[in-house]
Amino acid sequence: MLDAAYAEGQLGADEYHDRVRRAGSARTLGELGGLTADLQSPAVFGPPAERKRFGRRHSGEYPARTKARDGDRARTVAALDAARADGQLDADEHTAMAELAAEARTLGELSTLVAELQQRPAAPVKPKARNTFRIVTSAAVALAAVGGFAWTIRADEPAAPAPETTINYNAAPPLVIPTPKLDTVVGFIQFRDDYRAKFGDTLVDEAVLHDEHASAVRRAPDNGDWTVDYTYRGGFDRSNSQVTTRKRDAVDIDLAQVNTDALGAVLNTAAATLNVRDGVVTHLRIADTSWVGRPAITVFVRNEVSQSGHLVLALSGEVLETNPYER
Repeated sequence: MLDAAYAEGQLGADEYHDRVRRAGSARTLGELGGLTADLQSPAVFGPPAERKRFGRRHSGEYPARTKARDGDRARTVAALDAARADGQLDADEHTAMAELAAEARTLGELSTLVAELQQRPAAPVKPKARNTFRIVTSAAVALAAVGGFAWTIRADEPAAPAPETTINYNAAPPLVIPTPKLDTVVGFIQFRDDYRAKFGDTLVDEAVLHDEHASAVRRAPDNGDWTVDYTYRGGFDRSNSQVTTRKRDAVDIDLAQVNTDALGAVLNTAAATLNVRDGVVTHLRIADTSWVGRPAITVFVRNEVSQSGHLVLALSGEVLETNPYER
């Protein structure tokens, strides 16, 4: 199912490989089910058999969080093209929304983009009595047939039970992927490298890094008058389906200009510098800081009894301002 969803564009490469890895280490049916719960039924399995169910009505629609196929994105772009042609959207709106549609990951994101149009593409039809066990079993039998194996079941005899397969989950060593905290210098470098790989540059309007997640605001694709918000948890996803008008005084901040050696030194001594006993760095904010007149990094420190302080340093590493905790 994951292979089929990847081929249809429901999953990106990183997400596909992550789910395959998690499927290989799953111990329960619930864990496996969670890896496909937000997927549309792959077309490669064909339409499932329908059975009448009494007392229940089929909604006919997937949940908004369901992964979108390439075909869903193409239909949404076609609807936006038609809306542009008949005057519902102007050129800037059409360009920005078409770019967002091309990057959309869920059906809910696509639905939001066309919610105000007079003509909207039909939502994908959810199978009526979807039986995941039957689908997966059918697929397994088909694969076995391709490999040259066939089972013959006589009409007057019960099918022979399938032989049990014992899987030794300890045969291979676990794959451990380190995930550094993003509010450390190692985590920042990881975030910056992944950002460059995703967008092809290191320009942001603003970035905020917490220990396990981060956010970034950058220009919308092909339209510098708009911005798009992204969240980061090992990969980048849009935090919403809307675009926002970019501030007139916004500046491009180049993460490549951050002096990581100086940043690491500041982070290591931040708690002591700010007089926060047993304090830890809670998050970093990289933005155009008006009171210092240039892009800067604000480092926030807090301890378990809510004593806190923060300091501001230039991208070059020069400390511009300190606001220590005062007893």
